[in-house]
Amino acid sequence: MKSESNITEILDFLRRLAANNDRVWFKAHKDEYDALRKPWERDMERLISLVSGYDDNVRGLRVQDSVYRIYRDIRFSKDKSPYKRYFSGVLGKGGRHTIISSYYVHFEPGNLMLGGGVWWPEKNILEQLRKLIDAEPEEFKQIVENKEFKKRYRWECETLKKVPAGFNPEHPMAEFLKMKEYIVMMRPDESYFECEDWVAKVAGDLKPMKPLHDFLNYVFD
Repeated sequence: MKSESNITEILDFLRRLAANNDRVWFKAHKDEYDALRKPWERDMERLISLVSGYDDNVRGLRVQDSVYRIYRDIRFSKDKSPYKRYFSGVLGKGGRHTIISSYYVHFEPGNLMLGGGVWWPEKNILEQLRKLIDAEPEEFKQIVENKEFKKRYRWECETLKKVPAGFNPEHPMAEFLKMKEYIVMMRPDESYFECEDWVAKVAGDLKPMKPLHDFLNYVFD
C-alpha cells in the first residue's frame, strides 16, 4: 500500500507557516493546509491500525483522539503565535491525553521524531516506575539492551544528579533510577520519509519499543 500524504510537502508547508505564523497568512493558505492535513490524518489512521496489530493498547484509538490540532492555546503563553509548527500524534490508550507509556510521532522541519514512553509522570507514578526498575533490573536491562531497540532509540529524559533517596546508589540500573521521565526518541532526517509507504516503515520502527511500554505499564494495571 502507498501512503497518501507526502511528508516533504507537509514539511515545506510547515516551514512557510513558521515564517508567517499569523491568522491572515493561514487563512489565505487554509485550502493548502486542508489538502495536506486530511491525507496525513488518513495515514495516521492506518498507522494506528498497523500498530494496534502488535499492541492492544492502541486498538480502538480514534485518529481524532490521537492527533494534535494545529491551533495553539496562547492564553497563558508569552509566545502568541496562533499555530503549531508541527503535525504530531500519540498512539496509546487515551491518545494525546494518555498517561501510560505510548508511542509518539512528530513531524516538524528540522525536528522529526519517532519515539515514546512516559512523559512527566506524577510524583507517585514516578516513584512506582523507579520501584519497578529497582525490583526487576534484569528484565529492564534485557529490554533496553535489545539490539533492535538500541539501534533505533536514545534516551531523552531530564534526570537527577544523584540516585533518589531510598534507592541504592550502586544499583546496576542507577542511571535509570535518576530519570524524571522515561522517554526514548529516534530522530530520522527527511530522507527517511522519501519512500512509497512511510506509514508501514514507521510502524515497523515503532515495534521494538513495545517491550518497554509493556514493562513501564505494569504500574498502570
